[in-house]
Amino acid sequence: MTHDTDARPDPAALPPFLRDYAPTWGRKRLTPLSRVPATAHLGDLWQVAGERGGDQLVITDRPADIDPTGATERTYAGWAALVDQTAAWLYSAGVREWDRVAIMKSNHLDVALLACAAARLGAVPAELAWTHPPEFAHPMLERLDQPFLITDQERLVQCGLDPEVLARLVKRTVVVDGRGERTDVVALDDLRGATAFKVALRALEEPMVITHTSGTTGVPKLVMHSAETAHALTLIEAERWPKFGLKSSDVVGFCDPFCHQRLTTGMLAMATVTPRMIMLSDPQSEQSRQLLVRHKPTVMETLPNIYLYWEQFARSPERPFANVRVFINSFDAIHTRTIRTFLDATDQSSPIWVQSWSQSEAGALVIRPYTRKAVREVGHRPPPTQVLGWPIPGLCKARAVDPETGREVPSGTVGLIEIKQPGRCLAYVGEQDRHDLKRTDDFWWNTGDLGTVSGKGAVRLVDREIDRIPGASALELEDVLLDRLPQTTEVVVLPNGDGLPVPVLSTDDDTPVDPEQWAKATEDLPKLAEPIHVRWSDFPRTATWKIRRVQLREQLLDGAKAIGIGRWT
Repeated sequence: MTHDTDARPDPAALPPFLRDYAPTWGRKRLTPLSRVPATAHLGDLWQVAGERGGDQLVITDRPADIDPTGATERTYAGWAALVDQTAAWLYSAGVREWDRVAIMKSNHLDVALLACAAARLGAVPAELAWTHPPEFAHPMLERLDQPFLITDQERLVQCGLDPEVLARLVKRTVVVDGRGERTDVVALDDLRGATAFKVALRALEEPMVITHTSGTTGVPKLVMHSAETAHALTLIEAERWPKFGLKSSDVVGFCDPFCHQRLTTGMLAMATVTPRMIMLSDPQSEQSRQLLVRHKPTVMETLPNIYLYWEQFARSPERPFANVRVFINSFDAIHTRTIRTFLDATDQSSPIWVQSWSQSEAGALVIRPYTRKAVREVGHRPPPTQVLGWPIPGLCKARAVDPETGREVPSGTVGLIEIKQPGRCLAYVGEQDRHDLKRTDDFWWNTGDLGTVSGKGAVRLVDREIDRIPGASALELEDVLLDRLPQTTEVVVLPNGDGLPVPVLSTDDDTPVDPEQWAKATEDLPKLAEPIHVRWSDFPRTATWKIRRVQLREQLLDGAKAIGIGRWT
């Protein structure tokens, strides 16, 4: 199947929320010699990958919930066949062009397969995390305006989706693991005989997929992308970068949430290069660990806090990361100790760590590679990882602006970081006012993060604006404390209104840090309150393993307020 990538409507004829994307149309490659995404569409990416991938395998850590007796090892073409089967099931359930299809089930590659199947029908999938409580799930479904819902039994209970709620919020509900005693939902098993469906991919500039932000400060925002924006964001990933570009001979270990926007661009790059993929749904499971030991990835990507959780695993005698030549982390800043641990865990002579500061709305904002030498010093201030990297030349620009006036501040001055690059999201579904508040008429996007931009364009992150600490950086303090206190498994420094910032930490044996060790580790740091020791499992987290700092502050610090405004969260 081919698509006319040169067709572009007149920008003046577009609705307002699409017009400001028009200047990025036509950006098809970074250089004349660049490798470009093989497709821009979720609806045909597995089919394209199946044609290009030969007998290359995509391996999961457990069977798909939509095919519980099926194989965990399949070729790209084999997974493409399951996408086609799923599209027929959804078509039989009544899904048609422009319908919104909410997917909220346990984490697995099949979340992405369901999204691709819906997109294949011309519907717009909305991928929602499996971790939401009712107070998050209900407003998100409401913003989707009567979507179809694909879910499982556990989510029906966890999210408070009783018959009355479903009747109010969704058009029809399909449950992948049976309907139990419920008569108001459809079991996926009842749809399995269907074979007919009509392929109707959305046009390049039209909405194609909805995902959501992490939700560290409240109900996540629903982020809408098109095939056009996804293609622009995938240019960076498909590129043949020296030293760390993706190769078809690679074995890629991948452990990001399958509901996240990261999967959209990740799968488009995957379909282009077709490496062997090890798709992990649970970083805490023994099966995931054994797959990494057995297949020894050459490229590893997961979340910063999963890498932190895996530090002991990285040191194990089984050497699961011995063959890794490239480690990748997106989403947030990574800790120096973590990079050092994993670069020491590979037998490769010159491994590279690639840090990508990313957002659901705008993809990879800046990128920085690290070598072993870059993270050699322990507990150094400022930590090297605070400099997140540089925008891609010719593709992206970064600046810092005054939070009050919106005017650009001089190089090295702390301000709100704004980014200008192709591929920014089209909208926040049901909250367009919040989207419009974060963009300017000349296409700059407010990231909501405080930092500096150097004269050479390097972005140094200070803090999330809502979490800022007067006269200090929580990100710096957390990185330094983790490095100086090797027994810590998590460190979060919370703003405390007019009081001293409060460190909250966990340790690998649940033993509080010795006061003398704490005094030595903090002697050159800004004055802090006494640390609060909690169990690692007591930190409230999002599906992307980010700490819900607002919730943690409310739990531990009675009445303490944030210093930041939070206007751009």
